Amino acid sequence: MTLKNIGVFVDATPEGEKRIDYAAALAHQCGAHLAGVHVVSAVRPEYRSDYYVIGEKAIRAMLAERKAADEAATSNVRRRFEAISAKRDLSAEFRVIRRGGPDEDLTLSSLHSDLVVIGQRALHELNGYASPEKLLLSSGAPILVIPSGWKSESIGNNILVGWNASREARRAVADALPFLVAASSVTLLVVDSKERAGRHGEEPGADIALYLARHGARVEVEQVSSQGTPVADIILSYARDHGVDLIVIGAYSHARSVEMVFGGVTRTLLKQARVPVLMSR
Repeated sequence: MTLKNIGVFVDATPEGEKRIDYAAALAHQCGAHLAGVHVVSAVRPEYRSDYYVIGEKAIRAMLAERKAADEAATSNVRRRFEAISAKRDLSAEFRVIRRGGPDEDLTLSSLHSDLVVIGQRALHELNGYASPEKLLLSSGAPILVIPSGWKSESIGNNILVGWNASREARRAVADALPFLVAASSVTLLVVDSKERAGRHGEEPGADIALYLARHGARVEVEQVSSQGTPVADIILSYARDHGVDLIVIGAYSHARSVEMVFGGVTRTLLKQARVPVLMSR
């Protein structure tokens, strides 16, 4: 599998510009088309005083002011995106979605992507963005979440895969294959393999490691016992101690409804990871 269509959620924050830089570099490396998706008003602060505006004239003035601010922010983000894309000589497009519009607009912007790049902060703090649950379920596209404090230009040189022999983990491995094959090192971290002994086989992690090796990845398997420590903490600690610059994990949940709630490992990684996380379901 190769990445030929990459979507990136862009905004007027400094993190948003860095996100464009990374997505553009990845698109250039892969020869991929890049779609920048801007959610209008997603980063504009809401003021309590706005809720107390009275009178038709005052309301119209407030709405006009908001519209002008939205248009200015959109133009600024568009210029950034187009300048960075042109510098890389990319096939690129800029899409605008209005906050409060149908979720289908966000889904449609991700549906035809091999990878969707989004900021960690955007998922939890900025109004207007779909939740990671909805985006993963509705589009089926893998999501690459980049932390706000991430400063390195490199992503995916030293990769950690959280492997639990589940369908979701298998999907994540397949979606991350372009990264895994290109990485200098890949570690398959197997935590408490005895809990799923039937799925893991005689040697936990060995079969999936062989699968990746046949694709050309340089893989090692690390088996650890949690001894009561939360699995997410083990993953984050291992990533920190071993210089990992990308975590790959399947978004697992017991729920089957569209409004599903992710399991504790997934939620913790989405909120606390200080390195990029590639997530699939």
